Amino acid sequence: MNNEEVEDYLNSLMTNDVPLEVQGMIKNLSYSGKRALVDLYNPNSKFHKHGDINSNVLQFGLNTNSNTTLYHYTSVSSLEKILESGYFRIKASGFMNDPDEFKWASTLSKEILSNIGASDEEIDAFNKMIDSQPFKDAYIWSFTKNSDSQSLFATYGNKDGVALEFSLPMIMKTLAQHNSHGKKLLQDFEKGDAYTFPLKVEYNEKIQKSYLEPITLEWLLSLRAFKEDPFDMKNIMLTCSQNISLFNMAFKNPLLYQEEEIRFIVLYIGESNIPELEINGIPYTRCELKDDLIRSVKLQKGNKYNKTKIADLLKKTNNHIQVMDSHLPY
Repeated sequence: MNNEEVEDYLNSLMTNDVPLEVQGMIKNLSYSGKRALVDLYNPNSKFHKHGDINSNVLQFGLNTNSNTTLYHYTSVSSLEKILESGYFRIKASGFMNDPDEFKWASTLSKEILSNIGASDEEIDAFNKMIDSQPFKDAYIWSFTKNSDSQSLFATYGNKDGVALEFSLPMIMKTLAQHNSHGKKLLQDFEKGDAYTFPLKVEYNEKIQKSYLEPITLEWLLSLRAFKEDPFDMKNIMLTCSQNISLFNMAFKNPLLYQEEEIRFIVLYIGESNIPELEINGIPYTRCELKDDLIRSVKLQKGNKYNKTKIADLLKKTNNHIQVMDSHLPY
């Protein structure tokens, strides 16, 4: 929007219901402050369409009551350890194989800032905002709807890969009960408790940028006008920060699209929580292996273990789990 369009829209908002002192403050704002307010209130602005945190949670979240089947890929040796221990290990987000985990959206935002003329000081302020975000003690458990992914069998198995079948509502129920420590209401959660929620990962960079570009611009405009109107600009920057935090959890490198990932996030309240489990310096949280959690096991094509071997492993804990071969041709 050019300056004239910004002024016209603001004037349309200056009804008799707006106190004169507020009108005076808005009229004295710089272009950055005025544009930030226009983008916030104008229902046709890109920020208004892409910056509503509640809408974005629904957009990238999943209905936990839906009868959705998910698959978790692992190896036979890992499955054996899961059966012996009685739980799944869920790794902390900062120790994933992907170095961009929980950073992809903010990395794109910094590129956007550079492209729209942000100074080094402004980019440094953005980095400080990202570092101060509260979603640090997070754990990721990865799934997919694809029951026959050649890519995932190759990634997680060396001719000993398996795809474990789950029900999305059962995963949610099991994790939520474990992480809430018996609490029923979110307002009762305290340090050491954890939120649990599923997200569908977005790999399309065009879609990623359609969200990030207006939100990043709005954050920059608000930063530039902060001293003029700290109350409004602080609230706008907080909204931008919340959205970028969500996108850091939901957006991934487009080159990894073959993962087709759906992820469960376990997000602990408070910082410096003692992890449930630590192996070789890597923190984990747990998910108990209840009898009805795994619904079936599918073997990678050419698996060096046969169905009888896997069935024998499963009988130690549950003999109702179906074992089958992959339908992939090779």
